[in-house]
Amino acid sequence: MKTSDFCNRLEDRLATRAAGEGRIELVVQAVHKAFNVRPDEVALFTLDGATSVLCFLWPLKLRSSGFVPLSSSDSLAARTARDNRPYLNNRFASAQHASIFESIRLSNDQVGRPEPIQKIISAPLSIEGDVKGVIQVCRKGSDPAKAGPNFSREELDALAEIARSIARYL
Repeated sequence: MKTSDFCNRLEDRLATRAAGEGRIELVVQAVHKAFNVRPDEVALFTLDGATSVLCFLWPLKLRSSGFVPLSSSDSLAARTARDNRPYLNNRFASAQHASIFESIRLSNDQVGRPEPIQKIISAPLSIEGDVKGVIQVCRKGSDPAKAGPNFSREELDALAEIARSIARYL
């Protein structure tokens, strides 16, 4: 399916949902299936313009775990929002980044330490150049090979198109 068709179908479904968690869950379900990742490998942030911080919308467990200051130099989400452009990093685990949220167990049945993010794509949720948040898709694993294939430029472009499409619904 072409990305534009995917976006049109997703927008049609989002338009029938009330604002809130139903829309968030719909986006996460569609995106995780489209990129062949687990739901916990999708992150959604909303930008609180008054305090200049990114707050988690998804994963749900991270909503109460903190926020990301827009000024953070170690956060890809903050950089994505500040620069209002998408990013791709297939060597994310070896890059300097804020990893505190990676250490939080996202489910009660998770055993051992959570897997680190190895590869990631990130895109701003913006409307007419005004950033409203960020969406990220990652691949986690104990090492890059176990995390799965590298993200491609085409996947980054697709995520950026999806982000533009869903921004007004979140």
